[in-house]
Amino acid sequence: MMDPSPHPRVSDDLRRILDLANGQSLTVADIIRQTRGRGLQMISIVLSLPFLSPVAIPGLSIPFGIAIAICGLRIAFRHQPWLPEFVSNRHIAFPVLEKTLQFGIAVHVRLEKFLRSRWSVLGEGPAARMGAGLAIALSAVFLSLPIPPPFPFTNTIPGFAIILLALGLLETDGLVVFFGYLLMLLSAAYIALIVFLGGTGAAKFWQWIGSFP
Repeated sequence: MMDPSPHPRVSDDLRRILDLANGQSLTVADIIRQTRGRGLQMISIVLSLPFLSPVAIPGLSIPFGIAIAICGLRIAFRHQPWLPEFVSNRHIAFPVLEKTLQFGIAVHVRLEKFLRSRWSVLGEGPAARMGAGLAIALSAVFLSLPIPPPFPFTNTIPGFAIILLALGLLETDGLVVFFGYLLMLLSAAYIALIVFLGGTGAAKFWQWIGSFP
C-alpha cells in the first residue's frame, strides 16, 4: 500500500502564491484560489500576513480586518468560505506581496517544525472551532482599529494571534491555539492601555520608555 500524500504545508501555499505573482500585483481572489480549498483558516492566515510588520500598512487594515472577522465568524458557526467583493477584488501590489509572503514563509517554516496534533480540547471539534473562530474575529477587530502613532505593533500582535489560532485549527494543535488566545488577550490589554493613556499619556509613556539606557 502506498503512503498517503504528505500533509500540505502553509509555507508551500505561500510559495505558490509568490510564484504565481511573478512580479505582478494579485487580487485577494487570486490569492484565495491558490489556497487549494483549504478553507477559512488559510484565508485568515494569508490576509494577516501584511500586518506582521511593526509598522501599520495604510489602507489595508480596515478591509482586511473586516474580511478576517467574517472568516472568524464563519469558522465559529461552520459556514462556507465567502468574502465581500470589495475585499476579494482588491489588488495587492507586488512589492507588498513579496515582502509579506517572504516573511510569512520564513515564520511558517519555523512554526511547522513544532506543529503536531495535541491538546485536542482546543485544537479540534465544534467547541474548539467556535472558540478559536470567535477569537479570530475579535483579533481582526483589534487589527482593524485606526490607532495612530506613536503606538507600534497595534497590527502585529493581533495579526500573529490570528495566524496562531488559524494554524492551530488547521493542524489540530491545541497548544498553538492556546498561544493564539494569549496574544489575543495581550492585544486587548494593549488597546485598553492606549485608550486609558490617550494622546498626551502616550507621548509621556514613550518619553518614559526612552529614558531607560
